[in-house]
Amino acid sequence: MKTKASIAALVVLMGVSTGAWATGDDGAEATIRLMGTAEAERPEAVTKTISLPPHLTVDGDDQVATVENAKNGHDKANERHDKRESGQTKADDARERGAEMSEKAKDARENRGRSKDRPDPPGRPEDPGRPDNPGQT
Repeated sequence: MKTKASIAALVVLMGVSTGAWATGDDGAEATIRLMGTAEAERPEAVTKTISLPPHLTVDGDDQVATVENAKNGHDKANERHDKRESGQTKADDARERGAEMSEKAKDARENRGRSKDRPDPPGRPEDPGRPDNPGQT
């Protein structure tokens, strides 16, 4: 019974919320609009150029130095990346060698315990009898 009531309430809420979406007036500022007549008559208002303040402009020599520094930084980053990949490859090889060595050691331990070439343990020694004078030198 609760399920039927929940479904009915959900349908009603969806119908109400559809009206809110249909209006399209969410209070956001429009980013594209039609030009007014004043703007159409005065195109400089639309195509106005924006310039940087004088203290933010960079001289030509500074631009060349900045580009050179960026190039050097990019080269160093690529070199470090190559070294990292080389190190990762070496680490992978070392892990493989370690796994192989571990497997060989495990096989050696198992084989050592099952060896059929082991000599028989020595038997019990013969009884030499009682010493002639115990406790005396």
